[in-house]
Amino acid sequence: MLHYKIKNAENGLKKNSVIFLLHGYGSNEDDLFTFTPFLPKYSTIISFQAPYQLSIGSYAWYNLYPKSDGTFESDIETAWKTVDLLNKNIQLIIEKYNLESNDITLLGFSQGAILGWALAFEKLNIVRRLVALSGLIHETINTSKEPNFIAYSSHGISDQVIPIKLARKSILPISKKYNKIQYHEFPEGHTVSQENLNLFLKWLDNTKL
Repeated sequence: MLHYKIKNAENGLKKNSVIFLLHGYGSNEDDLFTFTPFLPKYSTIISFQAPYQLSIGSYAWYNLYPKSDGTFESDIETAWKTVDLLNKNIQLIIEKYNLESNDITLLGFSQGAILGWALAFEKLNIVRRLVALSGLIHETINTSKEPNFIAYSSHGISDQVIPIKLARKSILPISKKYNKIQYHEFPEGHTVSQENLNLFLKWLDNTKL
């Protein structure tokens, strides 16, 4: 099983909703766990740590290889294996903690957001909500089917890690095609501003069951 941190819900229900946190490339389980004080207290929070260690405290969901033009090539085969690994771990966590399988939210940043899109589109009936921050929808993801999930996505206009043009190319058209998917841009880099945080927290509150 993947390493993870957990914060239990505080509402005392027999079955609680759950939010899974997927950190970005080179980070770890502690990164997005800093959002926990602001996330809904009625949900159990699980922050997964990626399986591939780059260095001490630095992990990746799959490898990235630098290209001559300054961009990166993804290890696609490993990425899809990781999608399957995450799916299995989500099911194990749901069973272990008796969580509500019909109310699963993924919150991913950067590489974690890319995986979030893959899980939401490819693993049908798994994800109810997706918060995808500073990511993109990879070209190998099948987006032709009407999504059975809702999504909040955002990107920084001055993002130098994943340029805004990639989000505009992959996410913006999908948001225009499906009203279940929201897309927002902010005057920020590869980070999450207070304005962005406030907006997706409001979205979470407005979309709770």
